[in-house]
Amino acid sequence: MRKKIFFIVIVGMMLLSCNVFSQILYSEKDNVEIVSLDDSEMNIAIQNAQDSLPIFIEKFQLPNSSQSVFSIKAGFSYGENQMEHIWISNLSFEGKQFFGIVGNEPVYVKNIQLGDEISVQLDSISDWLIIENNQLHGGFTIHVFRNRMNTSEREQFDRDFGVSIPDEPMLP
Repeated sequence: MRKKIFFIVIVGMMLLSCNVFSQILYSEKDNVEIVSLDDSEMNIAIQNAQDSLPIFIEKFQLPNSSQSVFSIKAGFSYGENQMEHIWISNLSFEGKQFFGIVGNEPVYVKNIQLGDEISVQLDSISDWLIIENNQLHGGFTIHVFRNRMNTSEREQFDRDFGVSIPDEPMLP
């Protein structure tokens, strides 16, 4: 159930402009996936997102007509050694930072809210995604969570997500 709720939050963040998904975000804000700081799979996923960030920036700056969604996820500190990772959409890029709209209601971070316009430094980005030709590109942390689901959860996640999700993260 928690993984399905995580999925709902992800989709909601990506499709923030859709009213139905905005309503889901508001109703599911208390459901958060907790990940240990020593989670090696998640840390590798975040590093892969960071390593491929120049590709995301290049595609973002020169999008093609088959790319429908661009979003980043960034970590925000809320205590000693504690981070909440939040999706940001409606992006713009200037110099070495993104500007965008907070795509989900923070649970632990109290100084930002759903819908706030914020800036994100590149080194704070923990994931990125592009939907191109109805297929997920990037989404490194999404893949970690998806791979931890059992078969029926994964099948439901894929149906609910509404775009094709490759078994491993794909670059655009």
